[in-house]
Amino acid sequence: MKYNIFKKTASLLLALSLTCGCTAVTDELPDNYTETDLITETKTFSSETTTTEQSTIPTSEASSETTVSEETELSEGSDISENTASITTETSSPPSSETETEAAETVSETQFVPGTLPTEASQTIATAPSITIVTIPTITQSSETASLTASAETESYYPQSSYYPLNFDRQKAVWVSYLEYDRIMRDSDEAAFTNALNACFDNISSLGCNTVYFQVRVYGDAYYESSLFPKGDRLTGDYDPLEIAVRSAHDRGLSIHAWINPMRLMTDSQMKSYPQSYKIGEWYSDPSKNGKYIVNSAGRWYINPAYAETVSLICDGISEIVTAYDVDGVQIDDYFYPTTNESFDSAAYASSGTSLSLADWRRDNVTKMVRRMYDAVHSANPKVLFGISPQGNTDNNFNDLYADIYTWCSTSGCCDYICPQIYFGFENTAQPYAETVDKWDKLVTSPDVKLVIGLAAYKSGTEDKYAGNGVREWISSNDILARQRELTDIYNAGYAFFRYDSLFLPAPAVAASVSAELNNLKAQQ
Repeated sequence: MKYNIFKKTASLLLALSLTCGCTAVTDELPDNYTETDLITETKTFSSETTTTEQSTIPTSEASSETTVSEETELSEGSDISENTASITTETSSPPSSETETEAAETVSETQFVPGTLPTEASQTIATAPSITIVTIPTITQSSETASLTASAETESYYPQSSYYPLNFDRQKAVWVSYLEYDRIMRDSDEAAFTNALNACFDNISSLGCNTVYFQVRVYGDAYYESSLFPKGDRLTGDYDPLEIAVRSAHDRGLSIHAWINPMRLMTDSQMKSYPQSYKIGEWYSDPSKNGKYIVNSAGRWYINPAYAETVSLICDGISEIVTAYDVDGVQIDDYFYPTTNESFDSAAYASSGTSLSLADWRRDNVTKMVRRMYDAVHSANPKVLFGISPQGNTDNNFNDLYADIYTWCSTSGCCDYICPQIYFGFENTAQPYAETVDKWDKLVTSPDVKLVIGLAAYKSGTEDKYAGNGVREWISSNDILARQRELTDIYNAGYAFFRYDSLFLPAPAVAASVSAELNNLKAQQ
């Protein structure tokens, strides 16, 4: 179902709420939460250093193997070696020549039978319940800041989805990012995009995977029909990519999770043309909100999570997706605070009245935002999953991005699964793969949180310059991904490959290495 249907029936739903019942979602935010202002800057990391197993929350500066960003990945061509001839041919436009320049940023399973849902889903398919109205709560404000965000006190209403999602006890996933859209979406009509995406999902299925992380918000934009965000710039045709992706995935028995970047926005030059009819464009044009609700950090803008209104926009965007589309999950990745610089939100921090340190206050802001996103997902559909994909380096998460992965992994109400991007080889000096997986496994102590391991398909055949002794590991070995996937079996953890083109349409320079990796992965099935 589409969101515009909900808008057309809004008055009817509000009337029905008197008879169908109105479910108020309890705000689980800590009592001492206060609203404040501002945000800005870029992520900076020291060079990678060896880490040791920690039983307590770290306070040291992070070692800095930077998680790969979608923007900094090597451009990849469309040539495929002979050994990958079995890969389904994709009908699409050639790769875009656009070069991404943000080098400072980081970046019980059931066999599917065609025509049926997996057993675990089919046994519990529910009949559609009557529609209820879901109230998405706003953050409780302190008296010091209540006047700053009076406009955020209004509540947003979305009808609860009756879709019964398709998910697996153990996720085996592939990320399909906006970089793939340069090839399969830009300058493509609906038929061409559909054909290319079908081929993409066929290849994912052929690898034994059961889940797709499909990127739907990259820079405060939308690759679906949205009333809250403008259309993404890769979408040049008049069609709905997410609607097509949901249908294509489910036709193949694949679970599909809508992947969003909640805080990251466009570059400064792009923001100048952001439509003012949308909330972010309105904030950009408003001197009282510009630099507070949204902040420029090294040429890129970010949403500040210290305000009720900004977090409400993020959560409304999630509710919009889950109520309008039959997605099986929602995932956010590792773009949280873009800097450790105090100037990013010094005014907001000063006006908060908090007794917390700046670092603890920022971590508290992010965790409150995460909890509200979790609530938004489960209020819209209690069965849909909410996942977080932080960096693999725990110190970077905690100290530089202010992502409290320790709390998220050990308590209920933050996420249903955690998918750390463990983009390291076995021989990586500072973050060896096996030890890092074991560290994350020990962090996940909540019975409500499952572990999925993010794997660096993009490193096959390349030099890993921050890996210390493992600098040439991905060149000299062609079975790293297979061995890494095999290790996830020991922990009964899921796994996810970043990203699709890195596996199935690699650059010519690494095509032979990737082909060998693929053959080893398929032989392991």
